[in-house]
Amino acid sequence: MNENEITNINSDNEPRQASILGQGKAHSKIILMGEHAVVYGVPAIAMPFKAASVSVKISPSKTNRSWIESDYYNGPISLMPNDMANLKKVMELMLDSFNLPQKGLHYRIESNIPIGRGMGSSAAVSVAIARAIADYYDVELSDYQLQLIVNQGEVIAHESTSGLDTLMSSTNDPVMYQKSEQPVPFSLNLKAFLILADSGIEGQTKKAVASVRQLFEERPKFVKEALNSIERFVKLGYQAIQNRDVTELGRLLTYNHYYLNQLGVSHPSLDRIIQAAWYAGALGAKLTGGGLGGCAIALAKTAKDAELIAEAMQLAGAKQTWILNLESE
Repeated sequence: MNENEITNINSDNEPRQASILGQGKAHSKIILMGEHAVVYGVPAIAMPFKAASVSVKISPSKTNRSWIESDYYNGPISLMPNDMANLKKVMELMLDSFNLPQKGLHYRIESNIPIGRGMGSSAAVSVAIARAIADYYDVELSDYQLQLIVNQGEVIAHESTSGLDTLMSSTNDPVMYQKSEQPVPFSLNLKAFLILADSGIEGQTKKAVASVRQLFEERPKFVKEALNSIERFVKLGYQAIQNRDVTELGRLLTYNHYYLNQLGVSHPSLDRIIQAAWYAGALGAKLTGGGLGGCAIALAKTAKDAELIAEAMQLAGAKQTWILNLESE
């Protein structure tokens, strides 16, 4: 199903509800370093990206059927497409875990997070749904419960999950994240700017994760060496952030991309956009997220540099760019 397509199951669509009784919100994320390696226990550095967010509003259904209204799909939950099975799982787990009534609900999903760009869209929608259900029924939902429930949906969406998308969609601080370890929040107070560029090509996280897994089985030594290198860059990158050394951080971003490329998860369009950023004077640039499409990031020293780099990335094929002032993050 095309992400821009609005699917109506029948002509007797349930109208948008006016009486909103439950609301939930979440935002997207950017992985600075550590994609794919994080699935294998290597640390990753990630940050929330609040410029792209999602809200879910719940009201009583006008019929006995639970209904979803969104730009992607509009119809009864019982007929949701397979690629929304993760959302259905989160709804079921929320209602079952808290022994909530299984009566008809109307979910209105509003999101400006690009789908399939490695920005954690599925996790953000799931987090917002879980929070909206908790708000609707006035139940207390702990961070642990939220992440446990949403991660079960993420396993359906991606076959494997590190839990990072769920964490970043539901928290406000950048973190050093390692699977099965307590996340370490930190301040990203750098005199630098980060450019996020959308290639316009839908990424394929599930395929990329499976591809790396297959490569691991076929060439374990090669993949282990790549993962070890990425782990070293992540740790050095974290130290560069603490030292506020943006030049070193940029160098490490570029090295991280090289190894992601070696693992086969980049894309020619991403590489063109990243090379354009380098030629335009970026301190460093790399893909971000699952790869095989999606987004790239670049680091710049000044706002003027960031604007020039963003323009170069657009000329190289980026469909949309955002510029973040890291001194305020």
